[in-house]
Amino acid sequence: MLEVRNLRAGYGAVDVLEGISLSVPTGACVCLLGANGAGKTTTLSAICGLIPASSGEILLEGREIRRLRMETVVRRGVSLVPEGRRVVANMTVEDNLLVGAYTRGDDQVGSDLEAVYRRFGRLHQRRKQLAGSMSGGEQQMLAIGRALMARPRLLLLDEPSMGLAPQVVNDIFRTIREINEAGTTVLLVEQNARKALSVASYGYVLETGRISFEGSADTLLKSSQVVEAYLGDAS
Repeated sequence: MLEVRNLRAGYGAVDVLEGISLSVPTGACVCLLGANGAGKTTTLSAICGLIPASSGEILLEGREIRRLRMETVVRRGVSLVPEGRRVVANMTVEDNLLVGAYTRGDDQVGSDLEAVYRRFGRLHQRRKQLAGSMSGGEQQMLAIGRALMARPRLLLLDEPSMGLAPQVVNDIFRTIREINEAGTTVLLVEQNARKALSVASYGYVLETGRISFEGSADTLLKSSQVVEAYLGDAS
């Protein structure tokens, strides 16, 4: 589905990413782990066209997308759930969801809206409520629902557990697993490494703009390097 090869990207004249490569097979859930400042958000931003990449390749189903605008990348089947959710606070829940379908011109938007409401019953209950008045967990549901309204084949999630209560985090990760099992390919950026590896089949560890380690979820969970840095006491 997604191939990133020797990607360099950053802000202004400074490259945050120093030639990273990663692969997300069709139907898989792959996670990208790393500390704050490692370049995880930069990676997702470059993939979806939010920031330009200075060099390298970003291939979606074998087609280069590195130089495309974000709107075009979305039309190609990539949706981003951004860090911090970024819902439009002074718009209703339903209007926020419809924003997610802005690139579409088909007649299935209404049925997809109903599908989001079936997945997130609370959003249906609050569909006329202003998004900014909802809790953090509800806003995260809304951000995921908004991304799904674009009918993505590849879903990028940036720190979906950030600032949420443990039970809400469990609900969000259960939803991520369900979305992936329903056929959507997922690239997940997450500081909660144990949670990320519970839903991902493969992972990469990003350190100061470089991939330092990669492997299956089981391999990463058993790696002393990953355990010490990101998982704490393994006992």
